[in-house]
Amino acid sequence: MAVMMGFPRLLSECGLDPNAFIRHHGCDPALFRNPDNLIDFSAIGRLLAQVAAESDCRYPGLEIGRQHGLDVMGAVGRIARLAPDLGTALRCIVLHMHLHDRGSVPYIWTNEEQALFGYILYCADVTGTEHIYDGALAIAYNFICELLGPDWRPTEVRFFRDRPEDTAPFSAHFRGVLRFRAQQAAVVFPAADLRRPSVNADSDRYAAALRDLETLDAAFSGGLADKVRRLLRHLMVTGAFLSVPALDRATLATLLGLHPRSLNRRLRAEGTTFAALLDECRYAIARELLRDTHLLVQDVAFLLGYAERASFDHAFRRWSGMAPKTWRALLAGA
Repeated sequence: MAVMMGFPRLLSECGLDPNAFIRHHGCDPALFRNPDNLIDFSAIGRLLAQVAAESDCRYPGLEIGRQHGLDVMGAVGRIARLAPDLGTALRCIVLHMHLHDRGSVPYIWTNEEQALFGYILYCADVTGTEHIYDGALAIAYNFICELLGPDWRPTEVRFFRDRPEDTAPFSAHFRGVLRFRAQQAAVVFPAADLRRPSVNADSDRYAAALRDLETLDAAFSGGLADKVRRLLRHLMVTGAFLSVPALDRATLATLLGLHPRSLNRRLRAEGTTFAALLDECRYAIARELLRDTHLLVQDVAFLLGYAERASFDHAFRRWSGMAPKTWRALLAGA
């Protein structure tokens, strides 16, 4: 709930009764009394979309997100702040985000010239995702500024959403080039910035805190199946299927430091299989890409490792009962 703690105040500023509004749209106002309470992404999206529809605040996700940075990420944010450089801090967030947020995948992509810190929301049945992404990108921008100093600027910020009627609030916050209808929701910056030292770097405290975080991660982990899910989702959103000839059970087992037979045996003991987890993750990311991006269906298929669109269409029909093009059209008309 940490990121939503300012939501009642935003409602008041919009001339709405916070308790009545929150209750009317299916949430308990008591959730907003403790930042450690949990809230579904579906509830966040619904609340933000309704604020935009019922008030003059057209971009509530941006308004909420611009007030926060590493502070809303709990232990993960506190430890990232101590990292020796930006790249180490972002990798800490990518590796441990699941301790804070189980509905999204942050990721880093780099080439020789630029780096991209992106965010994918893979939860199904969420409305108002454009507002969630606005807030997530505002927070990502803020915590990079926290790590490198307030004078830092991105090369550009990319949004899935259509270009808003009024871009001034976005320009005022991000202070960089804005690109809408992009293929990623991401903050883009020079790759050299990954090596820049963090303002509050403390290598000794970071190493000690990271050990504590890894202990917490081990205690919190849902088992090997959860680890496989997280790795598959990360590989999918970073385009691994485009560069790895066959992201199969053997490849994943190698990435996890396991023999394929050991991976099989341990997953069966947890009541699942690699094939079932691969299907589950492909379906989750496919729905996100069809819902939130303007990618062509064949491009979604290739990102998910299908050599032909027909194979993806067949799989999506098996998962959802309809073709991906039909699913996307129904969602757009809802």
